[in-house]
This record gives sequence, C-alpha cells and structure tokens, in this order.
Amino acid sequence: MNYKARALAVLVAATATSAAMAADGTINFNGELVAETCTVAVNGAAADGTVVTLPTLSTSVLASAGKVAGATGFNIQLSKCSATLKTASAFFESGANVDPKSGNLITKGAAGNVQLQLLDGVTGLAIKAGDTGQVSSTSRINIDPVALTAELPYAVQYYAQGVTTPGKLNSAVTYSINYQ
Repeated sequence: MNYKARALAVLVAATATSAAMAADGTINFNGELVAETCTVAVNGAAADGTVVTLPTLSTSVLASAGKVAGATGFNIQLSKCSATLKTASAFFESGANVDPKSGNLITKGAAGNVQLQLLDGVTGLAIKAGDTGQVSSTSRINIDPVALTAELPYAVQYYAQGVTTPGKLNSAVTYSINYQ
C-alpha cells in the first residue's frame, strides 16, 4: 500500500511540475510581399550569373590576417521600378559560400587563406553577408521618381585570413533587393 501511495505522489508531482510552465507572452510577426518591384541588372548585364573580376595581385600585399586589397566596384542597376517604391538596397544572403563568423565569402580554388569581403559602395564599410544588421547599416539609395531607376554601388575585395598562397579563386553570393 505504501508503494502505491508513493507512486501516486510522484505522478501528482510530475503533473504539477508540467502545469507550472505557463505562457509568458506572445510574439507577433509582421512582413510584406510586394508585386511591384524593379528590373535588376548587375554592371549592365544579367541579374544572375554576372561575373565581377578582381585584379590580379601579389600575395605580398595580403601577407597577414586582416589585410585587404583589390577593391573592385560593381553596381546593381534597377529600372522600370514601380512608382510606389522610394528606396532600395541589396541584401546579401547567407549560404554555402558565406563564412558565418566573418560574413565574408568563402573562396574555392588554389589560392589559400583568402576570402572575399563585400563593401558598401557609399560608405566603404564591410558588409557581412547573411547578417540581418545589413538591412539598417547598408546605404539605401533613392529610386528616381521620374526615371524610376536607381544604381546601387557595392565593391568586393580580397581579405587575408593569414599568409596567402598563390592561385586562382572564385566565389559567389546570392542577393535580394530590399525595397521601401
């Protein structure tokens, strides 16, 4: 009998413990999808698959961690925008080619100890791909209300993770346009 009473007490205690977890609040989420966007091009070419070629440099300019060189500008052009859109900026997405710690692009190829770093073309500040902070920290460009166009300036540069080694390299990043 004593055994049954203990078992019942344990069951009651377990039930009471789980009941102690009550709701503490509600989180609401808001978002928006718009049909009216712009036609997108990169450096006057296709929006997808465009190649930006960085200069060929000596490994001596990237001889230690944190060194950068070879900044190469590129532009994302918007045209045929909806008249309701006022500003735009690119959002560089996370993905298999993005280092989650640095936000730089992981390179493939023979070159070693080097990543590619994206830059805001207006401020020159580094952009961490995949980091939601870029929504507020990356320059927003006004869409011309008459021509319904905009040119979003960016750059990419080599970023040394250590003493670099020679060879060819490549990488890629997915982007989306953030409109307001």
